[in-house]
Order: sequence, then C-alpha cells, then structure tokens
Amino acid sequence: MLQEEVLVPTRAPVRKFVLHSDQLKSAARAISLPSRSSGVIAMTLSRDALRLCESTSDNGFSVATTLDLTRSTVAESETIDFEISKKVLASWGHHYDCELSFELDKDDDVLTWKGSGRSFHMRTAVRFIDAKIDAEEPRHLAEVNARILCDAIGYAALLIEKRTASTQAFDGLQLSGGGARSGYLGGVSLYRSAELPNALSFILPKRDVSNARAALGKMQGAVVVAETDDMVFINCGSTKLSWTRAGRCRAFDSVFDTAMTATFTVVVAEALGIATIARIASDRGRIVLQASESGHSLSLKSISPTSRYEGVFKGEVRECGLTPSPNLEFNVDLADLHRVLLSIRTPVAEISISKRGLIVKSAGADYVETSALGALH
Repeated sequence: MLQEEVLVPTRAPVRKFVLHSDQLKSAARAISLPSRSSGVIAMTLSRDALRLCESTSDNGFSVATTLDLTRSTVAESETIDFEISKKVLASWGHHYDCELSFELDKDDDVLTWKGSGRSFHMRTAVRFIDAKIDAEEPRHLAEVNARILCDAIGYAALLIEKRTASTQAFDGLQLSGGGARSGYLGGVSLYRSAELPNALSFILPKRDVSNARAALGKMQGAVVVAETDDMVFINCGSTKLSWTRAGRCRAFDSVFDTAMTATFTVVVAEALGIATIARIASDRGRIVLQASESGHSLSLKSISPTSRYEGVFKGEVRECGLTPSPNLEFNVDLADLHRVLLSIRTPVAEISISKRGLIVKSAGADYVETSALGALH
C-alpha cells in the first residue's frame, strides 16, 4: 500500500540586512509627524536601501526618507514592503549606538535584530503590505531654499487656526506669485520674497500645515517642488514629503492695497509689550488714532467691563491724512494682534490704519511680512 506523500510548504527565505543605529535615529527625526500620525512606519526593503515613511491617519500627508544599507541578502530586483510600530523605530535610535543586524521573516511576520557584540535578539511583529505604485510622473514646478519656504508657510499660517467650518474659502494656505497667504475673515497674513519663484504654486490644506512646517524645518539647502494632478511633492536629498491636493484659499491680496489713513513706524518690543498687557485685560481691544494741533497718536485700549488699560504706541508718523477732528477708531482681536507682533523678526515695523482695519508690516533682507486685521470681508 502506497503512503500518501505529505507536502510541506516551502518557507520563504529570511532576508537579512545591516545598518547603523545612527542612520535610524536620523530617519526617525526626519520623518516624525507632530500631528495626526498613523502611528506606524511603512518600510520598503531592497538590495541596497531601506525606505521609511510615516503618514497621517488619513494617508493625506506623508514624509519618507531612504537609507543606504551596509549589506543585505535581498535579491537584486526584489522589494519587500511592510509596516512596524512607530515606537519601535524610535527605540532603535534611543537604545543603541552601534551597527544593527536585522532578519525579516515573511512566514512568521516578524523582524528580529541584535546590536553588534550583543548576544541576544529582539523582535517585533510586522505587517506585510502591497505598496502603492505611482502611476503619474510628477511635473517639476520650481526649486527653492528650504528656509525661505518654511518661513513663508510659517508666517502665512499665523491666523489660519481662526478659520471656522463656515469659512470654507480659507480652507488652505496658498503659495503663488512669489507669496504665501492665508487667514480668516478677521485677519489675513501675506509673506512675500524674491526668493519664491513665480512658477511655484500650490495650496497646502490647513490640516497639513503643522506637519509641513515640521518637515521643512529639518531640511537644508535647495528643495525641489513637483506635482501631479492629485499630489504635491517636496524633495530634499533622500527625503520627500507629499500631500493630497485639497483646500481652497480666498483671493485677498487687494486687502493690502487699501488706502490707509495713517502709517506709524514703531519699536516692535514696545508695541508687543502694550499688546501683551491689553490681552491680559481683555480679548477685545480698540485701536484709536487721534489727531491734534500738537501731533498724532496711536493707542490701544482693552475693552472689558471689569478692567481698563490703555497704551500709546511710541513711534514716528510716516504719513497721516486725519485732520484735527473726531478720532478714528475700530475694534481688534487682541490675540491676533499679539500673535502678529510676536512673529516680527525686525526691531521696527510699520503699523497702518484705516476705518476698516489695521495693517502690520515688517521687512527683512529677503522678505516682507504683512498682516491685516479688522473688518476684511
């Protein structure tokens, strides 16, 4: 009687690779997302490299970087895609300072490793995945300095958090025409620089602003911006960030072209001190321009039934069209004013006022930052 032959499944070969813990520490820093992280790291292992990627929970934004392997047993044309916990990546850079040897077992769904000179193995569960293949080749938009781009997004985003669900026109931060802009119906900010190419144009969704600033802040030198019909990409060396195209931004550059009644040059530290005290006293303030035979003055008053504060902005009057007559005054959100003044990097700035609002402007060697507050819609 013939015995039935029992077929034993062939096990997939264990793939081995080696790199240094310092590489993993740098990778963890480069791709770490401060907001809405999915909590997992997607990895792509090939013969010569390991690509690590962290994404938001909705996969709308991601940052990836690629590390060169010291050696590996991966086949020439083979790639393996899998996920691990974000905490595991952080532990590699935190607990080790040596070369690490890894073994990836597809049959047991585990990744094991040990440090050089260590006699024990550590392991973690992995989830093997099918990586998404980009179907469209990105179109080159422009090359720009990472610091300039980070500064532009940072300043334009000063007031974006005040956007509410009912103001969908400000759902994103727009960069185009050599400037970056965003805000809400009561306050908008505009950053302009000759270092921002006119060809550079995209919208960054509000939900991705903090992650983009964090990623760009870790980049140095020139970055390349590209796009497809669905995505925007920013590449710097071996690191790439990307996000899904979404969001809108209302066209409001004309706000900054409004004729102003008066313009003052003020010392920023003194103006910030006045705004800080006024903000402590109340959420709302009143800007007052007063003209008299002896000169002009610009003051800030807190509006509160329980406390009173008034401070006068000391500075030079650049121009004033207000003749001795009733004062020109309007209300302003003190949190907005404080945030704008706090962001200024120059010792002096211009404050201009009209019946509709207030414009704060400062200029550095390679940029101009302008914010408008008041009745802007």
